Amino acid sequence: MSLSPAEATRARIALQRFGLGPKPGVLERIGVDPAAALKAELDEPGVALIDDPELPTRKAAARLSQKSFEAAETIRLLELKARLKKHLRAEIGFVERLVVFWSNHFSMSINKDQTIRGTIGQLERDVIRKHVLGKFADMQRGVMQHPGMLRYLDNEESMGPKSEIGIAWGRGVNENLARELLELHTLGAGGGYSETDVTSMALLISGWSYVRGWEVGQDWADVPDGMSGQFYFRPKWHEPGPIAFMGKTYPAGGIEQGEQALLDISRNPATAQHIAFKLVRHFITDEPTPEMVDPVAAAFRDSDGDLKATTLALIALPAAWSAPFAKLRTPYELAVAQFRALGTLYVRDNMWAFTEPLRAMNNLPWERPAPDGYSDETYAWLDPDGMTIRLDTAMLAVDVFAEEFSGKPLNLGRALYGAALSRDTESALTWLTEKRIGLTVLFMSPEFQRR
Repeated sequence: MSLSPAEATRARIALQRFGLGPKPGVLERIGVDPAAALKAELDEPGVALIDDPELPTRKAAARLSQKSFEAAETIRLLELKARLKKHLRAEIGFVERLVVFWSNHFSMSINKDQTIRGTIGQLERDVIRKHVLGKFADMQRGVMQHPGMLRYLDNEESMGPKSEIGIAWGRGVNENLARELLELHTLGAGGGYSETDVTSMALLISGWSYVRGWEVGQDWADVPDGMSGQFYFRPKWHEPGPIAFMGKTYPAGGIEQGEQALLDISRNPATAQHIAFKLVRHFITDEPTPEMVDPVAAAFRDSDGDLKATTLALIALPAAWSAPFAKLRTPYELAVAQFRALGTLYVRDNMWAFTEPLRAMNNLPWERPAPDGYSDETYAWLDPDGMTIRLDTAMLAVDVFAEEFSGKPLNLGRALYGAALSRDTESALTWLTEKRIGLTVLFMSPEFQRR
C-alpha cells in the first residue's frame, strides 16, 4: 500500500534530513516507521567501518605519505573512493552523515602538507568511523594524537620552554592546536576558558609529536626504529612540573597530563552544549533553540559523551520531524544525493564527475583551508554563482549517468519521494519527456535541493 503524504514526508525526513538522500524504492520500505529505521541503522554491527584491503594501515599510510607527494595523493584518492562507495551502498546513510559531520568537526586541509594528504582518509577511517557511535573522548584523543592533526596545527615541534630541549634550543610552545581544541573541538567560543588556559593547554600537550621520516636512523633524534610517521611523545620536549588549567592543577608528569586534561574537557558542560548546538544546526535548522539543544546536551553529558546516546536524543526531538525543509544541501551532500538517486554503485577511478563540481563550489572533502570546517548553514551556499554552479553540477551528473538511466524522470521522482513529491515538480516532470532535461529539473527541485 502506498504511503500517505504525511507518511511519505516523515520518510523523506529520515532519508534527506538525516540520511544521504533517497534511493529508488527506499522511501516505501522505511515509510511505516522511519524513526525506527534510523535507530536500526545505528544498531547495525560495524555499520560505520570500511573493510577494504586496498587501503593502507595507519602505519603504512604515515610512512608512505612522507616519501613523496605522489604516494600521498594516491592514498588520498583511494580513501576518497572508498568513502564514496560506502556512501552509495548505505540504504539511508545516517551513520555516513555522522561520519562526515565529525570529520568536518575535526577539520584539516590536505593542502598544507603531504603527511596530512596521505593520512587524513586513514584518520577518518580508523578514528572517526571507529568512534562515531562510541565515546567522544576516545575520538578526540585519537584525533589529537594523529600525525595529521599534529602537523596541521603545528604541534609536532611544540616544546615546553622549561623542558630540557626547550632550554637547550631556546624554543617554546606553539598554541595553535590548543586554541582550536578549546574553541572549535570542545568548549566553544565563550566556553569559560581564558588566554592563560590556552597557553596551559599547549604546555600540557607539549612534546606530543610524530616521527618525521628524516629523523629515522639519526642518533641525535632519539626516536624508536620503525616509527616513521607515528605518534611519538617526546619527554625531553614536555614542560616539567605541575600545570594549572581551568581551575585544576595537573601534577607533574608526562603524556598523562595532557590526556587527563583532554578527558576533563570532554566532560565539561560547555563541551556538551557546543556539540549539541552543532548537531542540531547541522541536521535540523540554522537557528537552534534551547528547547532543541538542551535535551541533546543533556544526553551527551549524562552518558559521559556517548555519541550514540547523543544521536538518539537528536532524532527524538519533536523539531527533528516537524521543522520545515529549510536547510540547503551543501554541494557535497548534493553530489552524493545525485549519485544515489540514479542508483549507481559504480565509482569511476578518476572520480572526475564527482570532484570537479565540488572544486568549483569550494566544497571538496578535506580541503577547507581554515580549521573551522565547511559551513553547513544555508547562507554559505545560497548565492547567484552558487546556484548557477548547482545547475551545472546537476547537468554534469545527468550527462555522466544518463546513458545508464533507462527510466523516465517522472517515475524516478515518484520512486524517490512518493507522495512527498510536490505537485509543481510532478507537473513539470510530466511535461518534460526529454530525459536529460527532466532529470536536471528533478535535481534542481526544492525536494532535492533542501533538507
